[in-house]
Formats: sequence, structure tokens, C-alpha cells
Amino acid sequence: MSVLSKAEVERRVFERLAPLAGYQVAPNSIRQDPPPAPDIECEVAGVGPLAVELVALDHEETRTRLSNMFSTREAWDRALGARLSEEQIRLRAECDNVYLSLMFQESAGSRSRRDVMRRIQDRLLARGPTFVGSVFTDADLPDVLHEAVVHRGHVTKGPWLSAPSAGYRLPPQIDKIQEKLTDKQYRTSVPLELFAYATHDELDGAVGLVEQIDHCVRTHLPASLFRRVSVFHVGFGQLIYSHPP
Repeated sequence: MSVLSKAEVERRVFERLAPLAGYQVAPNSIRQDPPPAPDIECEVAGVGPLAVELVALDHEETRTRLSNMFSTREAWDRALGARLSEEQIRLRAECDNVYLSLMFQESAGSRSRRDVMRRIQDRLLARGPTFVGSVFTDADLPDVLHEAVVHRGHVTKGPWLSAPSAGYRLPPQIDKIQEKLTDKQYRTSVPLELFAYATHDELDGAVGLVEQIDHCVRTHLPASLFRRVSVFHVGFGQLIYSHPP
């Protein structure tokens, strides 16, 4: 799986958010120059040239938790790639119809998950192509794992992995908006706007959160380099807040 660069992520986010802000970006007009230029400069139909700085508001714990979850498949592949070729061939064949249900501790990072996958693969090799059920007993369960259960059937090109993350949504980091508004390092000759966004945490899920955002923006926007702040929820495809309207 290829990993997107920072610039590629920023471009995708901007292309997702711009229509929510009512901006029709002219084709092939997006530029992404290095700092101190803002993240995006472009041409907008009916508006003209526009610069946009992006800032992610998801709580650090949320991003870490979900990054750990999304690393699970890579952990299996890394553990598999470190094995002898004959073991890789066996595991690919014998796991073709496997659905592997996992419950990791939220704090388990990619290295811990890779080590657990190595142990799971050891067990699968030892128990053969018909094994189903719990991979570990309570006595030998890895510290970062709550359970690992093998199911077979109804899938192909396995193993299919399920390792959900059930952590709570946390309040977005409003102070990130303040940091951007008080940073005077940006250099652009066109109007500058701030697009703040959350991908996972709910911007309007806590009582008074939008009011806190509004207070932050009204306090710091007048002395900033920005002309407008817009706040979005990427996952829901919503513009949550904009000032001035």
C-alpha cells in the first residue's frame, strides 16, 4: 500500500473541502509551493486568486489510535515478508479462506502489531490448514492483545483481518486554529483563508464547542493575515462554521 505524501494529502483534503465552502476551483490552477507559502494557491470561479492554509483538528490521541488500527494489515504483511519463502507460500495457501478477528489494545503500535502477527503466523503454521478458534490461551496471550480468533469459510484471498478501534471521540484541538491565526510567517500576494477540518472527532458533538471556535476566531482573526476561517467535518462532508459568513 503506497503512503501519500503530505502534499498529496493536503491536495486531496482541499479538493474535498473547497466545494463545501462554495468554491469552484479552476481546473489545473492548484499550486503547492513550499513554506512560507500557504498550503494551496488556486483560482476560484467568481472569486479570483485564493490562498488556503489547512489545519487538521482531530485530537492527537484519536489520530494515534486510528493510525495504530490502520497499521494492522501492514503488520501482517511485514511479519509475513520476514519469513522463509516456503513458510510464506504455506501461509498464503492455508489462510486463503481465513477471517481473523483481532482485538488489540488501542495503544498497540505498528511494531507491537507486527510482533503479534509473527506469533499468530507461528501458531497457524503449527496447527495446520483446518485450525479454527482462539489462537492463544489466557496464559500465553500477548500483552497488547485481548483476543485473536480464526474463522474459516465465506472469504477468499485471505486472510481478511478485523481489528476495530472502539475508542471515544475526543474534542478537536481548537488551539490549532489559534496557532494558525497568530502565525505571521505566511507569504502570499493573494487573499488568504484558513480551512480547519476534522476527519474523525465530532466538531459539533460537544455542547458549546462551536461557540468556543467562534470565540477563538473572533478574538484572533482581526489581527491575523487571514480574511476568513471555515471549519469542516471531512467524514460527514459538512461545513460546520464560517466567519465571516
